[in-house]
Amino acid sequence: MSTTKKLLLKVSSGHDTENEVVPVNTGKFVDIKSDIGLASVSVYIRNFDGSQLHQDNSLYNAGDSKYLNGDASNISSKDSSGCLPNLRIILKLQPSQTISGLDLLFGNDCTTPIRDYVPTTLLATGLKFFSWFINPTIQADIYCESPYIYAPALNSFSTIGISDSSEDLESLIVNDEENLALKSNESMKIPRKRNERIKHFCKLSNCKQFQFQEGIEYLFVFDTNYLHLGDSNYNVAIPTFGNRTFDINVLRYANNDLNNFNWTLKSGGIDGIDKGTSGLVLNFSLVNESTN
Repeated sequence: MSTTKKLLLKVSSGHDTENEVVPVNTGKFVDIKSDIGLASVSVYIRNFDGSQLHQDNSLYNAGDSKYLNGDASNISSKDSSGCLPNLRIILKLQPSQTISGLDLLFGNDCTTPIRDYVPTTLLATGLKFFSWFINPTIQADIYCESPYIYAPALNSFSTIGISDSSEDLESLIVNDEENLALKSNESMKIPRKRNERIKHFCKLSNCKQFQFQEGIEYLFVFDTNYLHLGDSNYNVAIPTFGNRTFDINVLRYANNDLNNFNWTLKSGGIDGIDKGTSGLVLNFSLVNESTN
């Protein structure tokens, strides 16, 4: 009998609060009450073969008719766009107070130092390329006790929209046009095209003008092919020159101490994991499980 590292996804309102398992590839949302409002999360991972805690609630791929344990599923989840990325994270947030577009942040953090296990020089180089060519607003420290990478949510997500309009989640994802401007000051002239919106909010002065309003439910979709998490193979692709990437096999560096990281949504605190007010923490961890 051998041992394999299996992926486990849990969500909570903070780094030290009770968490809940997140079903994968089902389209189901897990709701989290936090100090910044009501948040929800749903996750899709291509070729997901998660841990035992996912066997009766998750699918290998969206649209499958059986759960991972082989039991029949009545879930109607499907790949509406026809080509899901390696990882898709869908968040909803209904703020309990107005939040500045400069303060609502999204990114990664880890409660364990990585400098002794991961080639941080290589990661730092990848971050520089990302900052120079993709998003100049990111703030990061990968050498500290609790490493982090944050940026304003307004330029971090593939798609952002408002859910109480005539445009639902599926249409927002499939179409190239967004509806973020519906509840905003018209003078801001927020672009409807997603790539133009990201570019627009890569200027911090534009982020500062925007406000996430109390009581309105916002939709956020994060898509990436830089992470490969399927079939118990875990790789991170770091961007370099042009369209080239350098792939890192996570299993080479994972151990009993460094075995998880977070996707975090919070208000304020761009300069540290313990700063600001947490809204949602989605934890990805690798757990050792026996296989036949």
